[in-house]
Formats: sequence, structure tokens, C-alpha cells
Amino acid sequence: MKTGALLQNMVLITAAGLILRWWDRRYRANSTAVYRAQGLLQDIPEGVIALNAHGRITFFSQSATRLTGWTASAAQGQLLADVLSVSENDAARLSNFLAEPRPLHLTLLTRPPVSLAITGTRLKTARGRDEGVVVVLRDITEAESGRSLHSYFLAHISHEFRTPLAGLNASIELLTEEYESFSPAEIDELLTSIHLSTSGLQALVDNLLESVNIEAGRFSIHRRPTEINRVLSDSVRMIQPLLDRRQQTLSLTEPLQVPPVNADPTRLTQVMINLLSNASKYSPQRSAIDLTVQTAGQMLRVTVADRGPGVPLTERENLYERFVRLNIHATEQAGMGLGLSVVKAIIEEHHGKVGVDERPGGGAVFWFTLPLKEGLD
Repeated sequence: MKTGALLQNMVLITAAGLILRWWDRRYRANSTAVYRAQGLLQDIPEGVIALNAHGRITFFSQSATRLTGWTASAAQGQLLADVLSVSENDAARLSNFLAEPRPLHLTLLTRPPVSLAITGTRLKTARGRDEGVVVVLRDITEAESGRSLHSYFLAHISHEFRTPLAGLNASIELLTEEYESFSPAEIDELLTSIHLSTSGLQALVDNLLESVNIEAGRFSIHRRPTEINRVLSDSVRMIQPLLDRRQQTLSLTEPLQVPPVNADPTRLTQVMINLLSNASKYSPQRSAIDLTVQTAGQMLRVTVADRGPGVPLTERENLYERFVRLNIHATEQAGMGLGLSVVKAIIEEHHGKVGVDERPGGGAVFWFTLPLKEGLD
């Protein structure tokens, strides 16, 4: 724990000690100091709980109420284990903490769960008589979540780079060592493999950079009148080698005439590459992918429908968040869960919306909308 946090805890524990003694009615004359200490403890974000020598709660701050869900009146006289809903393993650790207070991390089984850093000290009189324990609860849920994401990132980034790099290395090695023995068709197949590997690396790097820029507030788009048909044809051309390898077909349905949109064509191409590559990866080989463009009023709607396993209802709400991946089997590695979050950021920056629906007969339908005439008049 950092020095600042340690000093703050020392102040809290000292103030709580005054309150504990006040409850013992031995410092009535110093009630002004007690009330000041009470005010301090009620205003800070950390939860403070005072226990008497019998382990019963005698003080319960407002922040302790916020963290645990127990009111001060309901907590009075309860044991600490009664108000902290934890697992059986954490309950044993909490019991050891009360016997000998040492910094402890545990998780409250609330909805959502709350990660706590717990510190405390045992209060004794000058003659060594036990007067109880003061406990300080610090909410570290956000910090723990950040550490988990960091660990997830480090664990997956090496794998995500290793897969295309291994394919790239193998193809180049074969070409350099056995080029003369290969037929033109075999050489073409190896070059296609190299193209797919480098495209996969490029997409991964692009999504990583975009995710960092979005997080840092450096994300921007450059709008101009854009023909959506051109964006779609460019995207299909770039994704075609992946479709060919998996023997998948893509059909495009669009109106005879689509009005231009005020958009960043490079960003929209990035959106389409993410959606089409996901559709390919999550769909079985020799399956069909449907790309549809529709206009409804002043909105343009683009949908990508696949024949994969679909997206469970429980996963749809957070699917476009960063580092979220489908909890289903994909036919290939589906990435780190960055692509759809980038899609969402790009479309929302264009004042559009994103979503996912169930495809009749099985599969998923990913869609986005864009305003047709915004900024073009």
C-alpha cells in the first residue's frame, strides 16, 4: 500500500479509536473531538467499522453502508462476518484478520461483486487491555478490473501475434528453400497464405492502435461525401482471400441507387473489414454470408448476416465493449475482442448506431446505421 494510503488509514484508525472510546463512555468530556472524528469518518470514501472487545460492531460509517448494503442501525451489535458477505474461504481469512489484523484483500458477494482492501488495528489501553478493532474498507474494484484487463491483454496479445507470424514464417521459409520445386498453383497458394497472414497482422495492429486512441481521446474521423457502394466493394475485395480459403460465398444486396453519406471512407472500410472477417471466422466452411444495404427514411442500414452459432441474448448487451469475446466456439481465433469496440466507436462518431440480431434459421445479423443527408446540404 502506498505511503499516502497508509497515513490516511492511520488518521482514520485514530479517529475511530476516539469513537470507540466514546461508546465506552469514558471520554464524554471530549465530545467535540468525537463529533469531529465522526464527521471525518462519515465524509471519506473508505468504509470504517469499529468493533468492541467482544467483536460486536459499535460504529458503522456511511461508506461502509454503501459498500456492504447494511445500514448503521442494522449493523449495530452484529459481528463483522455478518455484514461482509464473502465466500467460505474469505470468511476463514477474515477470521484470521480479526485475530491479528494484517492487510487483506477479499471480494464481497454483492451484485455486482466488490473487491475490498481491508486494513485494521487492535486498540488497547495503556495497561494493555483489549478495547476492540478498527477496520477500514477500501473499494479496489476498479483497480482490480484494470489489472485483470492488463493480464488478459498480455496473455492474449502474444498468441494473437504468434498465429499469423507462424503462418507467415512457414510460407516464406517454404518459398525461399523449395521455390524451384513448386508449381505455379502451389506458389500462388503460398502467396495467398502470406497475404492472409500479413492482413491479419495489419488488422490486429490497426485495432490495437484505434483502441488506444479511443481510450486516450485521440480518435477522429475525416468526413466527405462517400459512396457506400465503393466502400463495400473495396472491403469485399480485401476480405475475398479469407472467404476463398474457407470456401465461403458472399452475396451483396443493395438498392439500385444509394445516396452518398457524409463519412470517412477509410473508417467505414475498417468497420466492414471487422464485420466481414468476424462473419467468416465464426461461420462454418462452405457457408454463405449475406451483405445487405437498405435505406429507411433518412437512414442507411448495412447488415452482415452469417450462418454461425449466433449470439446468445445474455451476451448481446456488452458485445461491442472492449475486450469482450463471444463465449462460443469459433472456427478460428476470433481476436482479442477489440474489433467490435472499434466498430462501435467509428459508427457512433458518425452519429449512427450498431447492433446484433438473431438470423432466422440460425446465425447472427450484425448491423449499423448512418444518417444519409447529415452535413451534405
